Amino acid sequence: MVDDLNSIEFRILIKDENNYYYVANVKLNGSEVFCSFPDAGFHLTEHKSGEVHITAENSLNKQFKGIPIIASTGSAGVPCGNGFRHMTTKDLGVAYSIADFTFPINSLDVDFKKYHRRIEGCFIVDKGLLPKDTDFVKIEIWYVPSRNTYSFEFNNKGIADGLMYKLDKCEPQIWSFAKPF
Repeated sequence: MVDDLNSIEFRILIKDENNYYYVANVKLNGSEVFCSFPDAGFHLTEHKSGEVHITAENSLNKQFKGIPIIASTGSAGVPCGNGFRHMTTKDLGVAYSIADFTFPINSLDVDFKKYHRRIEGCFIVDKGLLPKDTDFVKIEIWYVPSRNTYSFEFNNKGIADGLMYKLDKCEPQIWSFAKPF
């Protein structure tokens, strides 16, 4: 089960030369995971019960830009209300995908906000590490139990150096990676 560490979070940034673009925020609160996307108008939540929802953010005070991003619950699950139910993190024996999202990287300056804050503790995807013909990037976020990291590695072979981020302050750990699409 995820340790109760109050709250752990990291941001996902794309680096394009000297600029950083803010793509997503991943927050672990107890045993719930929240993925939010600035200006997208929706967020993804996985509750400790295993229920996963993608929810529209309705705000009268904020206009959403509607950034071009595709988000999905990572692993298939049993339909549950307006979402799906995954396995819970209690005694998790194998790695499984929480969520993934895909977005274009050829119009970063138009689609995403520039990020001007501290980059320590952020998952930074350097566009320069991707093949030159890459139009889209897919980010995946997984639960990975420390006793069975092989289950992640078996399912995700060939992740390029520099395109992986591991949050190991919790159990199961949260691993995220980027791949060209």
